[in-house]
Amino acid sequence: MAANVEPDPSLRYNRDIFALAVTPAALLARTGLKQVVPPLQSPTRLKGMADYGPEDVLLREAIGAALCTHLAGYGYRRIDTPVLEPTDLLLRKSGGELASRMYTFSDPGGHRVSLRPELTSSVVRAYLDGLHPAELPARYCYLGPVFRYQVEEGAGYRQFTQAGAEVLGAKGPGADAEVMAMACQGIARLGVSGCQLVVGHLGFVGALLESLGLSDRARLFLLSHLSQLGRGPEGVAQVREQASALELLRGGAGTDGSEAAPLDEAGIALIERYFQTTSAASAFGVRTPQEIRERFLRKQSLRQGAEHVGEALELVAQVSQVRGAPAQAFGKVRGLVRAPAARAEMDRLEEALGLLSHYGLDGQVSLDLGLGRGIAYYTGVVFEVHHAIMGDVSLGGGGRYDGLAQALGGGEPIPAMGFAWTLEHVVELVNRAGLEHRWRPQGNALLVRARDAVAQGSAIQEAERLRGQGYTVEIEPSLRPLRACVLYAQARAIKGIATVDRQGKVVHTDVPERQ
Repeated sequence: MAANVEPDPSLRYNRDIFALAVTPAALLARTGLKQVVPPLQSPTRLKGMADYGPEDVLLREAIGAALCTHLAGYGYRRIDTPVLEPTDLLLRKSGGELASRMYTFSDPGGHRVSLRPELTSSVVRAYLDGLHPAELPARYCYLGPVFRYQVEEGAGYRQFTQAGAEVLGAKGPGADAEVMAMACQGIARLGVSGCQLVVGHLGFVGALLESLGLSDRARLFLLSHLSQLGRGPEGVAQVREQASALELLRGGAGTDGSEAAPLDEAGIALIERYFQTTSAASAFGVRTPQEIRERFLRKQSLRQGAEHVGEALELVAQVSQVRGAPAQAFGKVRGLVRAPAARAEMDRLEEALGLLSHYGLDGQVSLDLGLGRGIAYYTGVVFEVHHAIMGDVSLGGGGRYDGLAQALGGGEPIPAMGFAWTLEHVVELVNRAGLEHRWRPQGNALLVRARDAVAQGSAIQEAERLRGQGYTVEIEPSLRPLRACVLYAQARAIKGIATVDRQGKVVHTDVPERQ
C-alpha cells in the first residue's frame, strides 16, 4: 500500500529513500488511521521540594522577617550571597558527609559549581572577598535557600531556607554565649516558650585526642564518628568494626588478625647494618637506606599507635555519652578526663554556659558531648535548638569555626561563631503551637466592583485612589452580582467591598465571617 502513496510536496522527500523520509504523521493522514497518543502524565514537583501557596508564603515571610529583626537587635546586619558557589570553596572544610549531599555540576564555561548546602562558607567567602568592616567583630545575618540532597525516603527537605547569623573576629565565652542565646531567644520572640539548648564541644574532644598521642588520621576518624559513639554499645561496636577495617585498631590488618611484636633498639640496629650492605640496598631500588629506615620506623610507630586507638575509642565513647544538666555533666567529664588542655576547654565552656544565665536561659540548657553536627569546620562549641513539640527534629544549630577563614584562603585564622535556623521547622513549630494567627498579616484588602459596565472606569479610579492610601485592592473583572462577590471575598479573607456606580458614587459593604 505504501508503494501507491504519493508524497506530499511539502514533506522532506527523496525518491530513493521515500519510505524512510515520509513521517508517521503523513502516513496516518494518507491512510485515514488514527494515532493513539498516550496521555501525558501530570507534572509533579521533585522529591524533597515544596510548593507554598499565598497564605503559606505570607506566613513564612512574616516569621523570617521577625527572626531577622530579632538578630538585628543584637547588631547583626543583613547581607545576601549567591546561591551558586565554586565547588572547591564548599569542599575545603564542609566534610565528607555534607560534600556527598551537594548539588554539583559544570556550568557552560566548564567550571565546577554547586548550589550552596549552607550559608556560613558563603558569608566567610564574602568577608574575605571584600565585604568586611574597618573594625572587627563583623556581625552579619541572612535569610535564604540552601540545597542538600537527601537519599533516604522521607528524610526531609532537599531545598530549605536558613535564617542565621555569623560573628567574625570575636573569640571567647562571651561571643559563644551571645550566639547561643540569640538562637534560643529568637524562637521565644515568636511566642513559643520552652526551647531546649543542647550544647557540645568539639574543641574539648579534639584536645582530649591530642593528649592521647594519636595520629592525625586516628583523631579525625574518632572526631567524625563522635555522634555514633554517643549512641551506646551498638554505635561503639559499629565504630570499632570500621576502625578495624581501616587498620586503625590492633588486629585490623592481615588475614589472621595477628601482628608482629614491636622491635627494640637491638632489632633496629640489626636492620641498619643490613641496609649498609650493597646487595640489600640495591634490592630496594632507588630509596636510600636512610629513607627505608625512616619509612620502616613510621610503620612501626603506626602499629604501636594502634594499641592506643582502642583505648582512645573507649574513652571518647564514655565522654560522648555524657549528657544532661551542665553541673552534673561537668562533674562526670572531669572524673573521666585528666588532660590539662581538655580540662581547659571544659572550663571555657562552663564559663560560656554561666553567661547564658544572664540571658535568662539557665534552666533551658543541657550538655551533650556526643553532639557533632556533621560539618568538619567546627572547632569548638557546637549546639542545637530543640522543642518538645517537634520531637527529635532540630530547629537549628551552629558552632565555633575558628579555622574556616584561613582554610578558604584568608591569610590569618579568624575566630568566628555562628548558627542558622531551618525556617521550615520553625514555621511548623509555630503551627503546631497554634500561634500561626499571630504571624499571618492582618488583612487590609478590599474588593472594588462596578455596578455595571459603564461604571468600570469609575471603579478603576476608585481602586487606584485606595491603593494610594496603602490598601491592597482587587477589582472584580466579571461584573458578578454582589452576593457572588461576597462569597469570593470570604474565601480571600477580604474584609470589605466597594461598589462604584457610573457617577463615581461608592457604597461600602462589610464582608461577614464565613460560617
